[in-house]
Amino acid sequence: MSSVEIQDREPQRIISVRRTIPIARLTEAQGESLLELSRLLRERGVAPAGFPFVRYHTFAEGETDVETGVPVDVEIEVSGRVERGELPGGRAVATFHQGGHDRLSEAYGRIEQWLSEHGQAEGPAWEVYEWFDLADDPDPAKWPAPADWRTWIIQPIK
Repeated sequence: MSSVEIQDREPQRIISVRRTIPIARLTEAQGESLLELSRLLRERGVAPAGFPFVRYHTFAEGETDVETGVPVDVEIEVSGRVERGELPGGRAVATFHQGGHDRLSEAYGRIEQWLSEHGQAEGPAWEVYEWFDLADDPDPAKWPAPADWRTWIIQPIK
């Protein structure tokens, strides 16, 4: 898919881990957060209500404020670094990316092009990773080949 679509989204209850980390530790930190979320879900006997996501609140020189999370359908008791929250409802522009994340910038480019012609962003975008779920511990050895990764970029708009 090389286009964008407008979505009317309902607010979505989530649990997540938000951290400010050096960009050089991004992959490692996201893996730690996903593992923490997966284990908490299993401890509480709660199934994920959707695919995991990553939302970058800021992306500065050398570090990023990143939130790694998963939708849930029920109120869940959290612990450690895990917090309850919500992905915003309302209008959003979305685009789909098939393949490795080394080319994810193409999807962001489609969002930026749409925004420059039609609208204005309302808060940070998030990436939804449809190629694995948190019902089990995240294990890169069990993930499909990067060519088969399916990722949505969701950008709330005004």
